[in-house]
Amino acid sequence: MLFATDHAASLLQSSTCDAQIQQASTLLVGCPACDHNFKHFFCTLTCHPDQSTFVNVTDVQLTVDTNRTAVKEASYYITDAFGATFYNSCKDVVFGLLNIKAIQLVGGGARNFQEWFNFLGLIKDKQPTRIGAPYQMDFPGEQNTPAGMSAMNETIPACWDSAFKCSCGDCPDAPACIPPPPPLPPQPYGCTAVGLGPNSLSCLDLSLLLLYIAFLVGLVWAALHWHVFSSFAKRHEANRSHREPLLEDGEASQETAEDGGEHLYSSLEQRLRPLFYRLGVYCGEQPYKVIALCALAIAACCLGLLRFQVETDPQRLWVGCGSLAAREKAQYEDSFGAFWRIEQLLISTTPETLPSRKLAASGLPPIVVQDRVHDHIKWLFAVQAEVDALSVPYTNFKTGQAGNATLSSICFKPLGGACAIESVLQYWQMDADTYAMGRLSPDFCFGHWSTQCRSAFESPIDPHTVLGGFPTDSSFRSFAQDATSFVVTYPVDSSPDNRDAALAWEKAFIELAQTRLQDLAAEANLRLSFSSERSVEDELARETASDSVTVAVSYLVMLLYIALALGTLPAGTSPWAVMVYSRVGVGLTGVMIVGLSVLAALGLCSLFGMWATLIILEVIPFLVLAVGVDNMFILAHALQQQDPSLPTPERLGRALAGAGPSITLAAACEALAFGLGGLTTMPAVRNFSLCAAVAVLLDYALQMTAFAARLAVDCDRVHAGRLDCLPCLKLSPHKLHPHASETAAYSDATDAPGTESMTRQTDQALAHMPAADAAPLAAAAAAASSAPETADLPQVPPPDAESLMPSHTGLQLESDQPPQGVQSLTGRVKALGRSLKGAAKGGWSGGRRGGGGGRGVGGSRVYGVTPALHWYMEHVHAPLLAKPAVQLVTLAVFVGLFVLSLAALPHVSRGLEQQVALPRDSYLQGYFTDLYDVLRVGPPLYFVVPHIHMDPQEPDINAICSVGGCNDASFVNEVSGAARDPGRTYIANPPASWLDDFLSWISPGLPHCCREDPQGQQCPPPDQYPCNTSAAACADCATCFTTGAGPDPRVLPHNRPTLEQVQAKLPWFLKAVPSAECAKGGVGGYNNALQMDASDPTGIAGLSTGQVAASSFRTYYVPLNTQQNFIDAYQAIRDFTAATNKKLGIQMYPYSIFHIFFEQYLYVVRDSIWLLGGALLGVLAVCWAFTASLWASSIILLVVGMILMDLLGVMYLWGIQLNAVSVVNLTMALGIAVEFCAHIVHAFLVAPGGRAQRMQTALQDMGASVLSGITITKFAGVLVLAFAKTQIFEVYFFRVYFGLVLLGASHALVLLPVLLSLFGPPQRQSIVQLD
Repeated sequence: MLFATDHAASLLQSSTCDAQIQQASTLLVGCPACDHNFKHFFCTLTCHPDQSTFVNVTDVQLTVDTNRTAVKEASYYITDAFGATFYNSCKDVVFGLLNIKAIQLVGGGARNFQEWFNFLGLIKDKQPTRIGAPYQMDFPGEQNTPAGMSAMNETIPACWDSAFKCSCGDCPDAPACIPPPPPLPPQPYGCTAVGLGPNSLSCLDLSLLLLYIAFLVGLVWAALHWHVFSSFAKRHEANRSHREPLLEDGEASQETAEDGGEHLYSSLEQRLRPLFYRLGVYCGEQPYKVIALCALAIAACCLGLLRFQVETDPQRLWVGCGSLAAREKAQYEDSFGAFWRIEQLLISTTPETLPSRKLAASGLPPIVVQDRVHDHIKWLFAVQAEVDALSVPYTNFKTGQAGNATLSSICFKPLGGACAIESVLQYWQMDADTYAMGRLSPDFCFGHWSTQCRSAFESPIDPHTVLGGFPTDSSFRSFAQDATSFVVTYPVDSSPDNRDAALAWEKAFIELAQTRLQDLAAEANLRLSFSSERSVEDELARETASDSVTVAVSYLVMLLYIALALGTLPAGTSPWAVMVYSRVGVGLTGVMIVGLSVLAALGLCSLFGMWATLIILEVIPFLVLAVGVDNMFILAHALQQQDPSLPTPERLGRALAGAGPSITLAAACEALAFGLGGLTTMPAVRNFSLCAAVAVLLDYALQMTAFAARLAVDCDRVHAGRLDCLPCLKLSPHKLHPHASETAAYSDATDAPGTESMTRQTDQALAHMPAADAAPLAAAAAAASSAPETADLPQVPPPDAESLMPSHTGLQLESDQPPQGVQSLTGRVKALGRSLKGAAKGGWSGGRRGGGGGRGVGGSRVYGVTPALHWYMEHVHAPLLAKPAVQLVTLAVFVGLFVLSLAALPHVSRGLEQQVALPRDSYLQGYFTDLYDVLRVGPPLYFVVPHIHMDPQEPDINAICSVGGCNDASFVNEVSGAARDPGRTYIANPPASWLDDFLSWISPGLPHCCREDPQGQQCPPPDQYPCNTSAAACADCATCFTTGAGPDPRVLPHNRPTLEQVQAKLPWFLKAVPSAECAKGGVGGYNNALQMDASDPTGIAGLSTGQVAASSFRTYYVPLNTQQNFIDAYQAIRDFTAATNKKLGIQMYPYSIFHIFFEQYLYVVRDSIWLLGGALLGVLAVCWAFTASLWASSIILLVVGMILMDLLGVMYLWGIQLNAVSVVNLTMALGIAVEFCAHIVHAFLVAPGGRAQRMQTALQDMGASVLSGITITKFAGVLVLAFAKTQIFEVYFFRVYFGLVLLGASHALVLLPVLLSLFGPPQRQSIVQLD
């Protein structure tokens, strides 16, 4: 035996060895096999009877205490089998306090038994600190055993042996433990089921391609057969024409042939038209009264703005209070308090960083450099000095007290002393002088961070948390060689009392980082990025201000265009006519109505407690402007269609009766679509949808009243020759139009294409009137038709309401021929046109002409945007779409776009990159880029288990813990097992288990942990004050519990404490400070692990009643560097939580700071489908109710759905992610898409003739209004958004709106007319009683 020789170890060496074995046992006691094997190993090496057969002393020295010869260095020969069994029994043992493997602490991170032996045998004198073996112990290996000696090969238990069984968390290789499933093989993208390669077309893409090819083949076949059928039909019609008289204008026969006869229009519209007629007459007669009443109503609604508030908190914006993540966050904060605030510095090297002779694996110079000129750690101490010196005055608004905020006063202090700063400087206790001594090199501390290089707040600092930029694969060499970044994190106390001080300090910290720290970084050729807890909210507020000018310019551009497009200029007028015929005042009124609608909607919503969002303020005006401007053009055009000789109230009444149902249909669809959006649980989307619905309804109401009244006032102004913006000034007729009669000069009406679409319904009403009722109007019409063409304009009086539409008129459609003596209103309008031609002189003659003008009264030429667009629709666009070849190409192209969008749909990603939500010049842009590039540790993850019964008679303890005696399938073991499969679960480490450490701390196997004096007071470990300064101070301290049996209260029955023992000693454990003698103390690692309650006698919530109310188990996610990583990680944790709760019968929940923000992405696809699908069904129902035609409603639904699908395809092509902002935009897009389509379909339904003719009439009536009111207006405004400073405007507003305008216009003005001309529904006509 070694002690029997002259070269025996000294007593000092032996006691040192015993002490360090005891320290290691503190870390390994949770696994009985490992703890036993570790102690047995050193006992065997020291005291084995056959020691001389495997130990060879190679050097000796004189002892200091006895001056005797002692061992200085010895070689130990151990068999590989023993070493492997020993290492395998300990390699997976978890030291829960730090979420790391114990081998990191007792083995220096050894990867095999030989590395572990080398670490254990390194003498302390060869280490920078006085920790290590008492003498150098070499382990040459079994193959190097000298002749005459035999390697030691003791029998030791494996970690799953029954006598020393460890839990599956510490011994996952045990046969009883379920290994993690193998990683899933990568799914091939290609459709391999049909023989395609793995990187070819997917099955979905292939299916869509085949369907599209089949569609094209069918389209060509149908076109060929339709050509043959069409030729036959024309010959048949020619033969019939010799035998049957043509109906008026040749329309009725064609309509009957195609649609099977006319159909009764919906009763809803029959009731609406008289109401709109009376409303228009009233607005025309009392315009100022109507405007005043509307102003009073809007003012009343705006009173709700007294409760107006804008919400910028991301949590309240995107997470409903009933969401699972929100409830879990609330539970966590109720139990453990709010998570601390985070301030962070990221310092990285650049290609210019010196010295650059040696490069890291990334190709950049390493950040850890030590030479006389360039020492980045020394530079970091200078930066830290600047942060430490930061002192900011503040006022606590709750108490009114003033003070100075410093980092030391606001930081998080787990042990009550030093700040818990996570920095590489902690390896030198945050002391520049300690670093300057050079005793601890960076490279050494990166390998011994858990032992010799602990932080100033007594906690180990993992290099992964303070260094970045190094590779995580096999190319990694060392932290010193490959790390390219310092990561400095300042946790700040988040308690309410500390909030004002923290906010003030954070503001000064940002200013310091932007100025002085950036200068220091530039001098060292380093890149500095930074963030504080308040940074995102501050930058979002700055974002709104930075783009307010851009938004204002966008609306101004649209206003200028509206004013230009509404105005017209008859040919032959003088330059002064522009001042009369312009519609700037009308356009300004329309835009004011939009603004007032939004303000009133915000007032009503605020009145009922709804807060506003930046999205509401930025999107709803755009949305309402799109709807309102379109209505403005439609109403103005409808008024221009009326007989100019009628009084203004009568004209306005007829205009509203003609256009009102179409406008009402679109507004009802939009309001319902947005209203259904209010059913979503996402607060920002819900508030936007409800406010948008209210705003659309208010805008509709104001358009039909205030704007209609404003049109009446403007008509009277034009008729009187008054200036647009200065109506008090009047131009003489001769000065305004020197070549025309006074009557013609002031006529602002245009006999635009499609005038007959409304009057034809009135013709049918007249056709069924009694002769006595129709006589007055017939006489007036006869007078108009018999007047000579050179006569003045006939003054036709407004029709008597009762004679025009008697109350007993029925909806009879048996005959299309009017009774004798009654001329149709269509005929009267034509006669009126002939008389007006005779009155036209000079520049008023010329009829239809090309160019930029349209037809004026009697065919005169009128200049302006709207007349030009009408001319384009009548002479170019509509005839072009009537050509069969164009229709064929149109269907092929649009169906192709739809198919491509369907193929792109699965590839639309979820998320919202932080950089996109911030201004382009924000300092956070660089921070988020660096964060994802350099960070090598994931966010902390907490598993919270409520209501753990601490009575050993209950099953809870063994169902939760993972030390010896716990269930194999316990909760901690399940989490540890999940950590072995991070690719699937995203869990990086085993959990920090306070319960495991408490059971180890209280165990008699660790005699230096739980200690008490004879009076029952807690004693610290021997290496802590006052025991380490005076032996007498702790001379009476003894271990709290012993092994054995019996009624002795100091005995732990079955190695588990009784409830009374837990109630007495668990508070001690939470107050115990970890140290070398006892590393299991709860201070620091478990400060916030249990819910505390000062009213409970134990200080722990619920413990006095036998249970811990709530406790958390900390672990970490793997590094998450993309939005998809965060989404997938959260989904994986949700799945793991649900499976574990079901398996163990517990109610555990996970919590991490990012969960609440990413929960929406788990359900955003589902919510979008329900939201948009429900809105589409609502649109179908409203259209059906208004049109009484499921056919027409289905066509609207089809085109709107295609617009939305193509917009999703644009999102994929343009890199727009699916998130709450996208859902808002898609909801808005649905409303505007309805606006694009509904008016054209409605005009098609009421137009006379066959499908092709009705399509052209609908485009002539509504195409120009859609093109001018929505397309060009929005296109002009959207282009301005491209210059926004904030990416979210450029990406989520400019790109989406630009795509929406192009897709909406192309579908509504190209695809929809083609569909209507080919498959349009039958004409809907009815007798409408206007009065």
